[in-house]
Amino acid sequence: MPRVHDHMTTTDGMLADSIISIAESRSVAALGTACQRAIGWLSGSPTIGLYLLNSDQPRLIYSRHAPEGFLEDYARGLGKADPFVDSIMNGGGILDGISLYGRQYWRGSVSYDLLHSWGFSHNMCGPLRLDDAVAGVFYTATPEEDLPYSPLVKKQMELLCRACSLALESLVHSGRLEHETAGDPSGPFCLPALQNAHLRATHLPTSTLPPRSAQVANLVCKGQTNKTIAREMGISDQTVKEHVAKLCRRYGAQNRTELAAALMSGASLQ
Repeated sequence: MPRVHDHMTTTDGMLADSIISIAESRSVAALGTACQRAIGWLSGSPTIGLYLLNSDQPRLIYSRHAPEGFLEDYARGLGKADPFVDSIMNGGGILDGISLYGRQYWRGSVSYDLLHSWGFSHNMCGPLRLDDAVAGVFYTATPEEDLPYSPLVKKQMELLCRACSLALESLVHSGRLEHETAGDPSGPFCLPALQNAHLRATHLPTSTLPPRSAQVANLVCKGQTNKTIAREMGISDQTVKEHVAKLCRRYGAQNRTELAAALMSGASLQ
């Protein structure tokens, strides 16, 4: 089925309406509905999952049109160390399987295996930001085998993610998100992106770290990419990677997502 929106014939107004509807959402349900309607039009698939990066792994706040059991399967497996989430935390931007793994390796990846076992062929995700830090992920997936996401669709997805971030920021700072998720059995949210510099200085267990490692740790918790950290600190990307690798070993983290969670929760040094 061809995607009419790829030809940009009558879609400018529809895209603008979608962006406005998402940005003006004032409840989790309204935000999810607006995002689901927009991604359904954009990609041809209404499957959606909105996640916040809560403590040690992505935490679902809204989903629609996912097969029963799929989200639980994801949470038990890849949800604990998702390569897409890890890449987004490292500045990956809008991603699909081919852009993350490469066309040659996508179908042999653990991510594809999970999707394919539940009837999907491709997925796409993008970052949700709070106070300039990555705080969540907008996920979608499609069963269409021969229709990977085009560059245009990815650019439009980026706009949806930016609009979703604006709405999410409003929900967080108004207290609406906390109120709507108060009864969640997983407990309250712990969003590193909401911590200000004072709280970071108070809670981050970096006092025993060398000064530069401590600075890298603080910037990782802010969701900064290696390139941004390198530029801010005046060091090379490779040096930043080495600092991050050492921090991961020290805190027993397998990736940047787990490292940020360990740092923000004041985890004991290992």
